[in-house]
Amino acid sequence: MPTLENVDLWILRNILDRKAWVGSEEKEIAVTQASRNLVRWYPDAELTDETVAYQSIWELQGMDPALKFQKQGVKSVSEGSDRIDYASRDKVSPDVREILGPPAFELIEEAPVILEGGRLI
Repeated sequence: MPTLENVDLWILRNILDRKAWVGSEEKEIAVTQASRNLVRWYPDAELTDETVAYQSIWELQGMDPALKFQKQGVKSVSEGSDRIDYASRDKVSPDVREILGPPAFELIEEAPVILEGGRLI
């Protein structure tokens, strides 16, 4: 399991756009949350410093107040002639998705329900 120190070092050596990471006081929580989510979404994948780093930054960027509107289902906000439209934001970092592929929750196919007579109670 990647540690905060390893993830921090990986980010500092490999990512140019690390503003969300460097400015955060919640790095440890971000690494914990990213690790927990990645284990759930990619149960067969081995967690690396790289994937946890990308997901941690994605989690921290998700703290933006505008993104909180998306989670609450707000589609757009307008004031006078100004309008901001919110597209839905993926749970998985685009970089993690590129490395590991689609998460497990997208691969699960629900089996069709076969009704063979009987009655509903």
